[in-house]
Amino acid sequence: MKEYTKKEMKKLKENPYTLKVTKNKLYHTAEFKKVFWTKYQAGMTPRKILTEMGYDTEMFGQKRIDSLVQHIKKQALSGKGFTEGENRTKRVSLKSPEEFTPESFAQMQHEVLYLKQEVEFLKKIAKEANTRRRK
Repeated sequence: MKEYTKKEMKKLKENPYTLKVTKNKLYHTAEFKKVFWTKYQAGMTPRKILTEMGYDTEMFGQKRIDSLVQHIKKQALSGKGFTEGENRTKRVSLKSPEEFTPESFAQMQHEVLYLKQEVEFLKKIAKEANTRRRK
């Protein structure tokens, strides 16, 4: 993974959408993520969005940009809104059935439906790949 130089870190810190910069990681504000997601859904490319928001895209490799898009997408689809900084959630122990709330059931149901969609999508991809291989 490419590390940011001191000069790049200084330049990144000057951007109002930057929350924090380390030599390996760039943390964005919730506002950045909100604006980025809106523009991304409108069809703009990630590089163009970053440029418009004041970032020099020469500092970012394609893998870093792809990762940024995936993290923002994950937060957008989580239903919890955009967050700032490291928001690692710790694994929680399984609860007894009496401890579940209607909200937790709704969240689990949402996750199950999402995972089912992912599985169906992967099946289609595998089927298409197998069809092409046979030809």
